Amino acid sequence: MKDDFNNKEKLIFRILIDSLIVGAFAGLFSVLYRFVIMKMDFYRKFLYRDFNIKSLVILIILASLVSFIIYWLLKWAPLSGGSGIPQIRGEILGKFKMDEIPTLVSKILGGGLGNLMGFSLGREGPSIQMGGAAAKFIGKAIKRPPDELKYMITAGAAAGLAAAFNAPMAGCIFAIEELHKTYSKFVLLPALIASITANYLSFVIMGSETSFSFFATKSLPMTLIWVAILIGILTGLIGGLYNFLITKFQDLFKKINSQILKYALLMGVTILIGFMFFEGTGGGHGLLEKMAKEHFAVKYICAILIIKLFYTTFCYGSGVQGGIFLPVLVIGGSCGALIFALLENKFDLDPYYVNFIILGMSGILASVVRSPILSVILVSEMTKTFEHLIALSIVVIVSYYVAELLKVAPIYDTLFERQLRDKNLLSPKERELGDYSIFEYTITDDLKIIGKSLKEINFPRHLIVMSIEREGTEIVPTADDKILLGDKITVLIRAEDALEIDRFLKNE
Repeated sequence: MKDDFNNKEKLIFRILIDSLIVGAFAGLFSVLYRFVIMKMDFYRKFLYRDFNIKSLVILIILASLVSFIIYWLLKWAPLSGGSGIPQIRGEILGKFKMDEIPTLVSKILGGGLGNLMGFSLGREGPSIQMGGAAAKFIGKAIKRPPDELKYMITAGAAAGLAAAFNAPMAGCIFAIEELHKTYSKFVLLPALIASITANYLSFVIMGSETSFSFFATKSLPMTLIWVAILIGILTGLIGGLYNFLITKFQDLFKKINSQILKYALLMGVTILIGFMFFEGTGGGHGLLEKMAKEHFAVKYICAILIIKLFYTTFCYGSGVQGGIFLPVLVIGGSCGALIFALLENKFDLDPYYVNFIILGMSGILASVVRSPILSVILVSEMTKTFEHLIALSIVVIVSYYVAELLKVAPIYDTLFERQLRDKNLLSPKERELGDYSIFEYTITDDLKIIGKSLKEINFPRHLIVMSIEREGTEIVPTADDKILLGDKITVLIRAEDALEIDRFLKNE
């Protein structure tokens, strides 16, 4: 394994080929899932078109059947529940062992049926996990070593996001900010290649349009930059509440011992929402498009905001297959529309209405996920809007700090920690010696190991520091070599120790 990493030319060429293959497969699965969700969105309209005894009976029968299928799929593939992003991170760190084929089937079938019923869940998280699962299957098939397999999984996950949102740069940033939480060429290069490949396939099959058809035609003037601050404050508060509610609804569903009662509650609320406020069902792509084109009344915007906030967290808390990215964007767009509606009579803001929607989308992502660069890049790519990066950056920074002040953890960190408590999901390979992986870390100024020699550092677990890259020069370290600010260190870690070392070297 060490020899492969020393042979850089061979490794880089292999990364190119592997990433192209991974990107192609991840793109195909993401496109397939998008197609399934689009069809389910269409058929759901007929389920809730008429409120009468016949429709209600059909829905109850369908809900019972869908509940049984989802329950069976989650028993067959336990790691396929939720968005799949915490599971991918756990897979990379060696904490989870994902069964690729069951996970792919469960995500597509379970997510599609849930969307048909009207669960307020998105396609993006599942696309990320499907991309990672496809990459793992390919890596195992071509017998890649464990360290390279993890980078292939990362690339597949990034490609899944890229194809789901037609946002290849966001896929790369996601791999760095959310999955590995550190920069590494072994993360960035495969993620970039796979994301571009997946996005190309998405363009060829589904068309070359951006994820959303709306975009800002005018940049927000600097005299109105205070608007970004207001939106940042609101989305920070709502994002913090969103993360809090997800954990509370997860706790609620865990307390329900009966699976029949659990799915009866889930389906009962879903059918009620479907008939009373149909716009609240599904991921909300069409609703966000409509919101950007029409000016809604304050009461209607509040209804969207409240129902999406509670219904999305309720659905996700149940543990069924589905992501939160798209519903969160709808909530963010509602925040922007609400601020606009409250201010439009006092200021001449009409030319900038879409800006409010886009700023709200970025702000809510920053507060929920706590990945500021991803929030800016993703929304910019989805809306083909790069003219107002200053306003986007301000709303993201404000929203980020408001969420931090609320002391509510980033949602995927919380979900990851919660899944680690479930011993049934942990990989049995954690207890096998010799299952090593290679990770890269950049030494930042908040680490206590700066200025210490390797022999002076009390690492929480055994590891091997394979190399130190300093100012473009790579050295093979000795026990007397000191760690300096800005160093990039490559370490060899046992799978069972990866999470603890990861936290130690990121000061988490």
